[in-house]
Amino acid sequence: MTWSFAALCAVAAVGVRGPAVLRRTARDCGPGPHAMLALWTAATAAWVLSCAALLGVLAAELLGPAVKGVIAACVSVLQALERNHAGWGIGAGSVLVLAALARLLWTAARQGRAGLSWRRAHHRDLLTAARRRRLYGHPVWLLDTAEPGAYCVPGTRGGVVITSGALEVLTAAQARAVLAHERAHLRGRHHLLVGWVRLLDRAFPGVPLFRAAARDVPELVEWAADDRAVRAVGMRPLVHALGSLARTGQAGPTGAARTLSIAGACPVERVRRQVQRPTGCRIWRGRLRAGAAAVLVTLPLVFTVASALAAVLIPHCRCAG
Repeated sequence: MTWSFAALCAVAAVGVRGPAVLRRTARDCGPGPHAMLALWTAATAAWVLSCAALLGVLAAELLGPAVKGVIAACVSVLQALERNHAGWGIGAGSVLVLAALARLLWTAARQGRAGLSWRRAHHRDLLTAARRRRLYGHPVWLLDTAEPGAYCVPGTRGGVVITSGALEVLTAAQARAVLAHERAHLRGRHHLLVGWVRLLDRAFPGVPLFRAAARDVPELVEWAADDRAVRAVGMRPLVHALGSLARTGQAGPTGAARTLSIAGACPVERVRRQVQRPTGCRIWRGRLRAGAAAVLVTLPLVFTVASALAAVLIPHCRCAG
């Protein structure tokens, strides 16, 4: 029961204090946005798996020594429930698991259907109002509108979309930086990362970890795409492109593409991040902080696995002895 209590405490601690740990890790000389995206994804996935495993472990604890029979055959479950009077615990746990799973699947179906519907409708709009072009060696959708903008649409029929208005206010180097930024979104499959954290936040809105992830991950994907564009073209073209599009008041598209737009997140903060890079940072320090954060956010999963092993192996060893 000690491992189960430790797992329960770890799940509660990471669910509440996990966002503060991750944000503190990213400060100053912390790891880059790619590493932070991996940490947020690992934290949310580990927390979900830990909650599911913890309910199973608590059920096994209620069954006591009869857990060996539970694993061996479904009939033994009924016998153990009758013998240990644990039916209420198993029933409550099962209802909770099924309700959470149903909530998650229902939210995922709604979100997936809305995203697919938006992409299909937007593709039809592009076929009507845009034309395929090769811009600086890359295929793009050129949208004939005076409003400056650039974004990407995930999927086989999507791609990078840039408006003729954007090409009028951007220089050649700035346009290449914008295209590199949007291609980085597509290569990194950033829409999946954003969709994952938003799914969890919508399905379970009361969890602080999910609420913080839904707020921070969209910003981190913009930072990651900015860094990729800087490596490809340089810092100045990207910074000037962000400034030019911010001055024009680009509204960008609504829906899924809004997250993966060049105007996503706060342009002022993104420019400041590129211009005011912290000095005196060591690579090993960022990696060390990332490793420590990874250990902390995956502790619930470690404790639940240890609790599951204890629930299965200890009763078996006692019976064998």
